[in-house]
Amino acid sequence: MAYTPTRRQLLRAGGATAGTLALGRRRLAAAQSTVDPDVLIYPDDPLYADLRHGFNLRWIGSPAFIALCHDSAQVAQTVQHALDNGLRITVRSGGHCYEDFSSGNDGGVIIDMSPMASVSHDAETGMYAVEAGARLLQVYTALDEQFGVTLPGGSCSTVGAGGHITGGGYGLLSRLHGLTVDYLHGVEVVHVTNDGRAEIVTVTRDSMDADEQDLLWGHQGGGGGNFGVVTKFLLADLPEAPAEAHLMFHGYDWSTLDQASFRRFLQNYGNFLAEHSGVDSPYKGLFPLLGLNQLASGHIGLTAQYVGDQPELLAEFARAVSDGLPSPTARRIMVGHHRIVSQSPEIQSMSWLTATRQMSGTGPSRRGKYKSAYMIEPFPDEQIDVIWEFLVNPAVPNPSSLLQVDGYGCQVNAIDPAATAVPQRSSIMKLQYQAYWTDAADDDVNLEWIRSFYTAMYGEQGPMPDSVMDGCYVNYPDVDLIDWPTLYYKGNYARLQRVKARWDPLNIFNYQQSIRLPEDGATPTV
Repeated sequence: MAYTPTRRQLLRAGGATAGTLALGRRRLAAAQSTVDPDVLIYPDDPLYADLRHGFNLRWIGSPAFIALCHDSAQVAQTVQHALDNGLRITVRSGGHCYEDFSSGNDGGVIIDMSPMASVSHDAETGMYAVEAGARLLQVYTALDEQFGVTLPGGSCSTVGAGGHITGGGYGLLSRLHGLTVDYLHGVEVVHVTNDGRAEIVTVTRDSMDADEQDLLWGHQGGGGGNFGVVTKFLLADLPEAPAEAHLMFHGYDWSTLDQASFRRFLQNYGNFLAEHSGVDSPYKGLFPLLGLNQLASGHIGLTAQYVGDQPELLAEFARAVSDGLPSPTARRIMVGHHRIVSQSPEIQSMSWLTATRQMSGTGPSRRGKYKSAYMIEPFPDEQIDVIWEFLVNPAVPNPSSLLQVDGYGCQVNAIDPAATAVPQRSSIMKLQYQAYWTDAADDDVNLEWIRSFYTAMYGEQGPMPDSVMDGCYVNYPDVDLIDWPTLYYKGNYARLQRVKARWDPLNIFNYQQSIRLPEDGATPTV
């Protein structure tokens, strides 16, 4: 059936004028709804069973079809086809969405960006173009081997650029070079106009129109799938790819730690980062990851990468964090998704790309639940006591459940909180609560552990911004959050709503925590 806006949708868009809908020089004509049949994967296709779910096996959808798009024109055609047939649209790049925001589209259409994975460079403009379906290890490899540059993105190899960059994006080079969005010069987006037509628009920092500038800003940390479908990112002034990286892997046996030494461990770690996370810190080339696994795993893992001309700083960091603790032991350790083999607790040096490939190993697809928090200050004693209790005395032990504490700050904090949609620009640590399991029968016990842990740490409202905490990371979405607009976006949310009203006035791109139109209530249309 033909797409017809509802009265409510038309009222939402009432402020639009002919001038605001005029096509600019960087826009293409609205798409036709004819779609190449080879693009559409229906339930009777053998590919459908694999494509209907993402990395988190809790989420398996039943869309009417999945569109494997190969270029922006096919994306626009698919969007128009969905509009003309009254089908809800969700988008997937790498498939790592922690909640059911892309796969959870029963009866609708999932636009799968995985065929769109090119990485290129325009010598005339100096721009690097990364298509939204490119996975992070592909991006790093292509940028390094072909152009000698890199992007300070995440450490999970199969995460897609589409979601990662739009949510802010950080990784092992972020203390040295900032966030991925700090290098975002432009985006190519398929959005839907006020009259229900799919349109391709490219906006850049050079755009003269304020609305176009807002659209770019909204994609600098506003999260994926809020304003349209990003098909391509344009990146500028990328940092030179490092030649070498220095890695440290330490394992600490739980059997050697009591509550007092555990407290000292977390105090050492937090105090070090509080002292060495300034914009000009000599330790900005250091990125640590502390994997606080449950007691059932037998160990705690401390991993760090250093890039720069003072690799001895890595050993100084290790000594500072280990001060007063039992000696680390060599072991096979697990930090989040990553199973890292450590033959010894010594520092290892290798080419940066080799180190990146080693650190980018992603574990098998499992069922999972995640939560996050930014920290401005080290752990208060009462939080350390809660962490100890939930790691050492869980009601149901799970060796694959942990709290991962990443170093943060330095060049991340060199940017004003309003310059991009990422408002957390003063933190020293970023926390990720993780639980993994394989059997659906274990859902309730694992969800109870992580939810109870989080509530004991922060209360029912979560890590609301204050003198210690600074909200949550939108790329680690969590449907349990009550005031998620404040926790993700703080004071930037009102501007994101204005971007939404201008570029997706009919709220076509929506999910449980999508940006709401300014006059909307608590729940978006799904």
